[in-house]
Amino acid sequence: MDKESLFLRLVISHAALLLLLILLILMQAPLWILICVLLLCSTVIVWRIYSGLRRQLDLISSVANQIKTGDYSRRIPDLELDEMEHVGKDLNAMLGKLDRTIHHLSVHREELRLVLSTIDDVLWSQNLEGRFELVNSAFQELFAAYNPGMEQCYWEVIREPQLLALIKDSEGSPERIMTELQLGEHFYLLSGMTNLSARRRVFILQNIDGIRQAEQMKRDFVVNLAHELRTPLTAIKGFTEAMQENCLAENSRYLKIIQNHTERLIHLIIDLEQLIRLERTAEIEKQEISLQTFFANLKMILGPEVEEKGLAFEIELDKRLPRLSCDPFKLEQVFINLVQNSLRYTDTGSITIRSKVSDHLITFEVTDTGKGIEARHLSRIFERFYVADSARNRSRSGTGLGLAIVKHIVLLHNGSIEVNSEPGKGTSFYIHLPTEQLQGSW
Repeated sequence: MDKESLFLRLVISHAALLLLLILLILMQAPLWILICVLLLCSTVIVWRIYSGLRRQLDLISSVANQIKTGDYSRRIPDLELDEMEHVGKDLNAMLGKLDRTIHHLSVHREELRLVLSTIDDVLWSQNLEGRFELVNSAFQELFAAYNPGMEQCYWEVIREPQLLALIKDSEGSPERIMTELQLGEHFYLLSGMTNLSARRRVFILQNIDGIRQAEQMKRDFVVNLAHELRTPLTAIKGFTEAMQENCLAENSRYLKIIQNHTERLIHLIIDLEQLIRLERTAEIEKQEISLQTFFANLKMILGPEVEEKGLAFEIELDKRLPRLSCDPFKLEQVFINLVQNSLRYTDTGSITIRSKVSDHLITFEVTDTGKGIEARHLSRIFERFYVADSARNRSRSGTGLGLAIVKHIVLLHNGSIEVNSEPGKGTSFYIHLPTEQLQGSW
């Protein structure tokens, strides 16, 4: 069906008006009649054009109001004017694409809600102002103050001070947070991420009670196992020492093998018990010590063992660090383990302990001239029972727990430890302790 053109209507109206004007002039009509006729005709023409446009715009406005109420399936009907018909078709095409986009978004949103409802972990999303945008059912079960029918901020729903402090401290930072906390009698792992471009923050609280129970069962198992093994191993060690006195020459080699393996198992049990004790405590008994005296005693303990192997043992201290606040017994164990680790893999050269004070850190360095460690092992050497070269370790009586104990003690001092090594060039361990460990002036 052909549509009427607004442009054609305007052309015909102007032509008719011009023709009427010429006719009136030829008829020599008075001026006032001429003016009145022109005004009347112009008014009729304008009114007809306005009425036609108004009907078209009312139809478009009616559809727009229906879409505004949520009826996205509505479309603009056929319009009388050709120009408006083109506008209507373009708007209908846009509405069709918008309807498909909204449908896809609604489907994805329902899928997201279904996924979130199946997640047992507590999950929620909030905007940068702290108002909740999305929560799952686990969140509603844990925080009863949440009302889905209201706009609420996290501090109105979450009452636990520790969790509130963690959320507050992470505000404005794009860095991911991951930390453990206790809410009531349960333990959780909190992880969160901020998307500044989307102005959203997402948090997940994962219940780790099962992991904690498994860790406790593991510790109890290790303690019980160590206790049960200590008595028979002590008996084996005592009997082999007694048998050594009257042992036949051809059997002494086998007796020595029994003794060596017994000693290794006893050392393993001692290390396991020590590691379990360190994991069970989060506190250390600090006291102010003289580093000169501390390392002098350390040299008395380790010196004979190092010299027996023909190595030099050097200790170089920063004179600006005369005293230190620490747990001396645990810190002594750190250096004993590191030096003994160096002894296993250093055949010539030296073992050196150095200290250095910077603006914010105290750094202790334990360096050897041994065989070094391949780069692929460096990231894992502080793991329990991890051995870079298991064959070589068996021949040198290592337990694989010494460096794990070292790292745990350093962490208890709020410090950190790192390692630098190259095959054939030795190994260096760096222990960094915060300056608040210092007492007095430098």
